[in-house]
Amino acid sequence: MNFERELKKRNTNIRACSIQSNIPYATLYPIVKGQVDIGSCSYSTVAKLARFLGYRPDEIVYEKEDFQTFRNNLHHHIKSNELECILEIIEDDEVDRYLLHEDYLKALYLVATVDYISRKNGIPLCDKYNNLRSLRLEKPYYIGDSSLIGTNSKNCIDEFLRYNIYEGDLYDAV
Repeated sequence: MNFERELKKRNTNIRACSIQSNIPYATLYPIVKGQVDIGSCSYSTVAKLARFLGYRPDEIVYEKEDFQTFRNNLHHHIKSNELECILEIIEDDEVDRYLLHEDYLKALYLVATVDYISRKNGIPLCDKYNNLRSLRLEKPYYIGDSSLIGTNSKNCIDEFLRYNIYEGDLYDAV
């Protein structure tokens, strides 16, 4: 989470946040400036900052898993029950959680997954993601062997290509 941006949204600064949240300035400053990972802070500090910002503590602490682990876990869930999987993505606000922490690749990957499975099963698109459907990753992201296809994207899934993600198979989990 970008704490500087969160403070700006609230028209406040580190000093005011420190006073109002009862977090010492010397503790808060390196957190806000990104010099200290919020996940390494005491629960008390995390809880106070979360309360001040209007979040739950678990929403501001973010352990970034590598993309391949994220993808493998998602693909296993898709293989077990794809409709249940997209329902959970939508209901649990997983996309918003990744957006909050500026993990755009995972957020857009989830939207593409929901859109693809919806199309495949004749389900209307979830309008919750309409504002994201015009976004694209700046650089192409190739998954697995998709880098071998280069600019030939005919073997990739259209819903992923929309976001500049080259994905060919959602059912390849082993």
